[in-house]
Amino acid sequence: MVYSAITIANKFIDLAKDKGKYLTNMQLQKMVYIAHGYNLALRGTKLYYEDTRAWNFGPVVPELYEQLRQYGSNEVTKSIGSDNAEELDEDSLEIVKAVYENYKQYSGMQLSNLTHKENTPWSKSWKNNKYGVIPADDIYESYKNNRV
Repeated sequence: MVYSAITIANKFIDLAKDKGKYLTNMQLQKMVYIAHGYNLALRGTKLYYEDTRAWNFGPVVPELYEQLRQYGSNEVTKSIGSDNAEELDEDSLEIVKAVYENYKQYSGMQLSNLTHKENTPWSKSWKNNKYGVIPADDIYESYKNNRV
C-alpha cells in the first residue's frame, strides 16, 4: 500500500515515543525518505505518494516539511497532520521499524550527510535540478544497490 509521508512520519514519532524519545524535523524527513528507499528496493513500490525533492539539506517531502516547520530544529513532541491516521500494512510497518532501529542513533545532520554522499539520488538531482523532484527510479536503484 502507498501512504502519505505524514502517516509514515507519525509512525516514526510513535516508535520513538514508545522508547521515551523524540525525533527532530530533520531526523523525521530523512527516516521517512530512507524507509521509502528500502520499500522501493525490497517491495518495488513507493511507501508514500508525495514527491521527494532535492533541498539544500538533503531529500525533503515538502508536504511533510510544512507540517514540521513549526518545530524548527527542535524535537517533534506530538503527531502531525489530521487525526485520521492510517494503519500500516505488516510489510510497511516492518520496514519502518527496521529503519527506526538502524538509524535512531543518528542526528538529523548525520542523516543529512548520509543522504548527501556522492552518487546518491539527492546528489544527482542537486547537480542537475536543485529543489527538483528526485526520481523514484533513482531512489530504487540506489537502495537496490545498497547505497543510501
